[in-house]
This record gives sequence, C-alpha cells and structure tokens, in this order.
Amino acid sequence: MLRRAMQQEKAEEMAEHRDNFRAGAIATHGITQDKADEIFDPMEKFAGYGFNKSHAAAYSFLAYHTAWIKVHYTAEFFCANMTVEMDNTDKPKVLF
Repeated sequence: MLRRAMQQEKAEEMAEHRDNFRAGAIATHGITQDKADEIFDPMEKFAGYGFNKSHAAAYSFLAYHTAWIKVHYTAEFFCANMTVEMDNTDKPKVLF
C-alpha cells in the first residue's frame, strides 16, 4: 500500500503510512519517533520524483533497444511484430 501511495503521490495517504511506520518502528524495534521520521523522510522524498525518473529511464532503454533491433535485424523485427499483431493488419503500418 505504501508503494502504491508513493507511486500516486498522494500526500494524505503518505501521512497515514508515516504514522503506521512510526508506530511499527516504535513498537517492534524500539526506535524513537525522531529516528523513525529520519528513516521515512528519504522514502517520502523519493515518492515525489523517483517513480517518474525510473519510468522514463526504463522506457528510453526499451526504445533504444527496439530501434537498434529495427535497424540491425529489420526482417526479424517486422516478422516478430507481424506475428504478434496477426489479427490487426493496421498496426504494423505504424512501424514502417
């Protein structure tokens, strides 16, 4: 649930998770509230920009490899795409 709240950047949900995190850290590990906040703060900061950057990096990586395969293995690239899109003959036209 925390990961989902981080991904959707919901501040009120993150605040609830902070409270749960604090309570669990204090009860289970005997950590002080200040130390629990110190641990949670970087996760909250990451939620603001981390998911966006990781998605952008993953998609650019995929786009680069797809373009490389299209250039160096053209026949195989089109054959694979036509096989995947057998039922939709309009889809491969976009690739040309």
